[in-house]
Amino acid sequence: MHDEEFENLNASTLNDESSQTQHGAILRPEAATESELVNSALEQSESKHSALTPPPSADGAPPESASKASAADRGESPSQATTTFHLLPDVFALVRLPVQIQRLPDFVWQSSFYTISRSPDEISLVCEERLVVLNVDHYSLGNFARIDGNWRILRLGVMDLSLVGVAARFSGVLAEAGVNINIISTYDTDYVMVKQGKLATALQALLGAGYNVVHTSNNV
Repeated sequence: MHDEEFENLNASTLNDESSQTQHGAILRPEAATESELVNSALEQSESKHSALTPPPSADGAPPESASKASAADRGESPSQATTTFHLLPDVFALVRLPVQIQRLPDFVWQSSFYTISRSPDEISLVCEERLVVLNVDHYSLGNFARIDGNWRILRLGVMDLSLVGVAARFSGVLAEAGVNINIISTYDTDYVMVKQGKLATALQALLGAGYNVVHTSNNV
C-alpha cells in the first residue's frame, strides 16, 4: 500500500517540469567493447596501485607514513587518498522529487550508498538504480519524479578538510576528456558520479593523469 503522502501527490499538483520522468535513462545496456575497456583500465590501475603501495611492517601495521585518518580508512597514505579512486560496485540513479513531499520513499534506506539534499526548489537523492526500478510503479514515481540512471560512482580516500584543489584537479582532467560529472562531498571525502557510458573514457583519462582506480567490494 502506498504511503499517504504519495497517494495524495499527483501530477496535477506539480508544474510541467517536475512531472517529467526520464525512464529512458534507466538500465541501458553497456556495450561489450566498453566493458572490456573498463576492465582493462582497472587491471592496469590495480597493478600499478599494488606496485606503489608500501608493504606493511612485520606485525601487520600500516607504514609509518600513513596518517591517523588514513590508517582508519584502509591504510591509505595522504597522497594515496587524493590520487586513488575506488569504483563502487553498484549502478546508481539520481532522482529529483518535489519539495511538497514530506516523507521519502522507504526504499532509499535499503541502498548500500545514498545521499539526500533539499533546497527550496527540489529534493534530490542518489541511491541504487535497481531499487528505483523495483519501486517506480509502487510509488507512482512516474507522476512526479525526474529520474536519471546509469551512474557509476568513484570514491576518493579520507582527506583533510584543509586540502586545496583536489576536486579542481580531477574535474579538470575529466572535463578535458569530455566527461560530465556530479560531485558529492561528505565530511571525509568526495564521491564522483560518472555516467556508465563514459566510465571507460573517465578511467583512461584519470590513469593518464597519474591517478589510480581500484575495485571495492562495498559502497562505504
